[in-house]
Amino acid sequence: MSGIFDKLKDVGKDALGTFVVLDEDGNEQPAGDRTQPQPQAAARGAAPGMPASSASAAPQPSVSVPAMSAAPDPEFVQQLQASVDASKKTAYTQFKALFAALGAIADEGTRTQLALSAAQASHQIGAAQVADAIDDRLKLLDGEKAGFEGAVKEELEQSVGGMQAEIEKTRAEINKKIEEIKALETKAAQLDQEVREARATIDANSARFAASYATVQAELAAERARIAPFLTPAAAK
Repeated sequence: MSGIFDKLKDVGKDALGTFVVLDEDGNEQPAGDRTQPQPQAAARGAAPGMPASSASAAPQPSVSVPAMSAAPDPEFVQQLQASVDASKKTAYTQFKALFAALGAIADEGTRTQLALSAAQASHQIGAAQVADAIDDRLKLLDGEKAGFEGAVKEELEQSVGGMQAEIEKTRAEINKKIEEIKALETKAAQLDQEVREARATIDANSARFAASYATVQAELAAERARIAPFLTPAAAK
């Protein structure tokens, strides 16, 4: 399984977008595992054509509904197949060999029944042993899935989690800058108000000075005009 983990780390964030989806509970689910064909699906309860009593005795694993479509990865399929082939229960392997040898029989139910009969005669194994061997492989497959999901979670925490923290830090800095800008805008508005008030005060003082100047000038001019007739010609100039 280490090959699958290595490939997950090699492909990085892009691969996470391809292979990881969330189930209804918000847990990461590897899309590659859930969308690839399951050759053992027909044998989860029993092999095709197996009597109903044997099929009902086997546990029925829940079926995951894929949240997104993805093509099976040939490398993943090969490694997962190698993992389940490591099962110590050989009844399924022996049954498969006999089933393949009966390829000339078109009817699948008849072919399965004959393969089971041959397995019973040659290896003393029946449908129950074959189903048990398949269940063992399904457990191994579930273990591979759990390991993959753990690797996905770790990769998300290391790469995506780090970037998410950086995003939050950047957003905090943006909010801080926004508050600083608001404070500067408030200060600018206050200074603008102070400038207008100062200008109004200066203009008012200038107007009062001009009026006062005109008053004093008028008074002096009037006094000058009043004594003008009594001045000598030279002084009048």
